[in-house]
Amino acid sequence: MRVALVSLVVLAVAGPVLAQQAAPANEPPKPASSPKPGDIVTNPEYAQWAGFAVGTSVTQKEAVTLADGTVVESRMTAKLVSKNDKQLTVETTVVAVEAKPVDAADETKTLTTYPAKVKFEDIQTPESDGYSVTAGKEVLDVKGKRIEAEWVEASTTNSDGSVTEKDWYTSEVPGGLVKQTVTKKKGAQVTSQSMLELVDVKAKREAKKQ
Repeated sequence: MRVALVSLVVLAVAGPVLAQQAAPANEPPKPASSPKPGDIVTNPEYAQWAGFAVGTSVTQKEAVTLADGTVVESRMTAKLVSKNDKQLTVETTVVAVEAKPVDAADETKTLTTYPAKVKFEDIQTPESDGYSVTAGKEVLDVKGKRIEAEWVEASTTNSDGSVTEKDWYTSEVPGGLVKQTVTKKKGAQVTSQSMLELVDVKAKREAKKQ
């Protein structure tokens, strides 16, 4: 669901700009229009990293509370390892947070490549019964700095139960995501709740080309 929520935030702000056609200097710009299926748009996942230099990383901690009260914690570090105008690659390292010292064997690493451009329908979640979305803005304290974040809350309900996910994003943080909550239910019974928060950011803005 995360890609869909990123898309909703980015496209809500930048959608008309992405679809706007450039006009000659002596002509007024053409009216902006929202993206539609078949249009090629900026990939939100690419956009959230593109403004930062290679080597930039962000670390988040997630705590999942199960129905029996058990809490499972993990730490995730995403690092920008390569980038060009067509695509970028992010390495994600996930480590279970336990009492024992972390061993290299306890780490899980994955490489994910994000193209700069994608089809609009590839990042847009189609409307369906049992699916609802709300959005807004909220000021958060991120590592001692107050920033305005865009948030999107999506809920889906089916025969298996319901899932409500709320994500907070800002362009000031690599990858965009600064906070996330997920609640899963089976009927009225909460089966799990998770909280993801930002722990550390090692970011350097990409120098603008002259």
